[in-house]
Amino acid sequence: MFPARPANPPPPAEPRFRAVRVTPPDHTLPPAPPDEPPAADPGERGEPAGWSAAVRFPSPRAALGHTAATAELGPPGLRRSPDDHSVWALLTPGHQPGLQLAAGYGGLVHQADTDGLLWPDRPTARLPQAFGHLATVAGWEPVSLAELAAHSPAAAPPPGLKEVSVLAPGALGRWLLRRCLAAGVATTFTPVERLAPDGRPDAGWLLLRLNAVDGPVPAGLVEACGRLPGPVACRAADPDCRVLVDLRLRLPLDDAVLLEEVPPGRHLVVERALSGPPWQWRPLGDPAAGELLDARPVLSSAPPARTPVPVPALGPPLPVRLVASARAPHRVDAVLIADGELDALRRFLRTRPLHETAVVAFGPGRHLVTEPPGLCQALPFGIPVHQTGPGALYLESGCVLNPPLPDTARDEVLGLGPDVITVLCRDGAWRLRVADVRPAWQLWMPAPPAFAAGLSEPARELLDRLGEAMPEPEPAAPAAARTPEAERRRLNQIAMEHSLRGEYRRAAELLEQAGHFQRAAQMYERAAAELGEGL
Repeated sequence: MFPARPANPPPPAEPRFRAVRVTPPDHTLPPAPPDEPPAADPGERGEPAGWSAAVRFPSPRAALGHTAATAELGPPGLRRSPDDHSVWALLTPGHQPGLQLAAGYGGLVHQADTDGLLWPDRPTARLPQAFGHLATVAGWEPVSLAELAAHSPAAAPPPGLKEVSVLAPGALGRWLLRRCLAAGVATTFTPVERLAPDGRPDAGWLLLRLNAVDGPVPAGLVEACGRLPGPVACRAADPDCRVLVDLRLRLPLDDAVLLEEVPPGRHLVVERALSGPPWQWRPLGDPAAGELLDARPVLSSAPPARTPVPVPALGPPLPVRLVASARAPHRVDAVLIADGELDALRRFLRTRPLHETAVVAFGPGRHLVTEPPGLCQALPFGIPVHQTGPGALYLESGCVLNPPLPDTARDEVLGLGPDVITVLCRDGAWRLRVADVRPAWQLWMPAPPAFAAGLSEPARELLDRLGEAMPEPEPAAPAAARTPEAERRRLNQIAMEHSLRGEYRRAAELLEQAGHFQRAAQMYERAAAELGEGL
């Protein structure tokens, strides 16, 4: 396989270079002295003797690709490098046709000379140097084909599967078995134990064999078997399940190549490399029908016996209090004022635009002033409150109910209704009627003056003479009726009621119909703010 060396070459007077044996520290063996026996032949390890080359592949997947492409040449001796993630393949002279494919998979070929030194075909330095000794590479940790197969490309399980084998822990295995039986898939189970790398057994596993009678195994069931933590859905490489391959792996090797490495009586599972290395398992019995493991207790047809359970007595009711909280809203939707503050409110509203939009709900000693958001914050007196719902329920700003009450409990405990406004503050609670709500400008509205009506006698005589001289024109067609002011007032009243209950969007729509576009825009802004707080 190698060019013969010249016999008895004349020694140069001053050699320019000589072969250097590169030995990785702590992982290689020194050359045997001449008086010691040579190292054991690699064939004594159960692999073919007479290796003539070694190929370094940068990754397990690259080594898998080359092994699959040259499978007909025989199995190589695979070794894991102790210094990096590379995989070395030891080749015999029969693998020489496959050396030309090594470069395509990123492999670097090292030829062995008669002394066992490995020389790279493409030296990187000006002077060629030997990598090491063939026996050194042979002494590294072996790598099985099953471990290389775990680095195969992964994809979704193929559709239309007729048979699926699932290895799962006991609890998940029984749950999967019930799903398989509910889907109408014939299933058998076998108790098995998983063997750890050190040989310790774990007997809490089941092997489920799914066999679809009509059509394929449901794709949803296959996906559920593969996505659960612990179980692995596989396909059997042989009837005895000596090799189970994860359904998501796309092996470039034929199953028979993997079976050659597994002796009879041993069982191996090849998962994806991310899930861990291949592991072994051992059956603990014969396969049995899945219905035996899914046996349920027989339900009695007799009516169940009912035992009276004493209901514990409820404790005394807790009073609902209003307490300050940092988590409570601090916005101001309305202001609660007392009777003595009505005059101050009247003087305050006269010179400000607040009087055009504000309304006052009059009540028993306390009155609620509300308007589009933002303007109530300018009031220098009163107690600020915020609308919290359901309906027209107002709480003092910065306070929450203790104990907390959901909407249904508030409606029942506080007696909320569509026609009342409920206001809770730390110094008391008040209930106001929606029927007693008035525009704020009515606070200073004087009594209408006594208007004089009719015509004086001179004015009547003058109009009579003008009527005789100038006949009345024929009446023209009536003009289109405009929106009555009464309708505008009705829309304003309904919009005000909706705003008191926190229904700002509906209030904005009514104000828009009444022609109050600025107030409608303010209501829309408040509705948008409420939506943002809910999110």
